[in-house]
Amino acid sequence: ADYYFCLDPAVALALYRILQESLTNVARHARARTVRIDLETVGDEVAMAISDDGRGFDADALPTLFAGEESLGIYGMMERAELLGGRFRIESAPGRGTVVRVALPRRLG
Repeated sequence: ADYYFCLDPAVALALYRILQESLTNVARHARARTVRIDLETVGDEVAMAISDDGRGFDADALPTLFAGEESLGIYGMMERAELLGGRFRIESAPGRGTVVRVALPRRLG
């Protein structure tokens, strides 16, 4: 398999920072035993998913969580993706783990 693909440096940095924040959140909050990171190109985009088998949370409550300091990392990840024209989503439910998904254009401009 060919694992080489080109990314704009700003896109690569955004993916790195989103991964970093996601893993920090897993370590601080999830009580997970395993974490999986998937990275793939899909057409002109690069998609990343960070999944854990931790305790999860009510993802539908995210808008109200933005009022607290604990959500600044989530807000920052979302903002990074949107500033580059990408998409960001969190899937989670209590007792069912969490998946952070981001899709970004491979090249900007």
